[in-house]
Amino acid sequence: MRLDEVRKIRAALLADDKAVGRDIPTLVDFMLGTGLRVGEAVTITESALDLKAATVEVRSTVVRVRGVGLVLQPKPKTHSGWRQLHLPAWLVAVLKAHEPVENDWSLIFPSQYGKIRDRSNTNADVREALDKLSFDWVTTHTFRKTTATLLDDGGLTVREIADQLGHKRISITQDTCFGRHQASPKAAGALGAINEGKETDVSKSGGVD
Repeated sequence: MRLDEVRKIRAALLADDKAVGRDIPTLVDFMLGTGLRVGEAVTITESALDLKAATVEVRSTVVRVRGVGLVLQPKPKTHSGWRQLHLPAWLVAVLKAHEPVENDWSLIFPSQYGKIRDRSNTNADVREALDKLSFDWVTTHTFRKTTATLLDDGGLTVREIADQLGHKRISITQDTCFGRHQASPKAAGALGAINEGKETDVSKSGGVD
């Protein structure tokens, strides 16, 4: 996805009252500015977000418990999933202006009814908003791939990008010889391009899970 397409989507979502009511514009900004999977983004709590330091800690996941429903599990699905990320300045500004719906978990992105978001329902909400914009080929996974390409264009190493995205492995050697869990501060600088006038084709990245 090209940066001009990213900016068109961001602007159009802000003009969509239904999408705004569902908090889709800020959620999409958050995924673009971090590379988080949608299932990770919806678990971020106020205590995991430090806007003064411009960091966010990915430390939980959503699971469905029989007879209970959706609950926050206080650890990611994999060891590599836990990570602390640096936020680009534009995203910090967006989050400072953001007012989450009141909820019992202090979630940054609860549902519009103050509940834990279901990943499938959230994907469907994003899908509905994007379909109206004629971006039917874009998914939340496309945002993640876009982030990965921006990091690559920004000069980050493959290891740094893997740490940002929470990938389990690139190779056994890289996983055991490179530092883990503290994603590079250069990531925030590279993702600053989303809110600038720079035009870049960010459609080339593939294989991002």
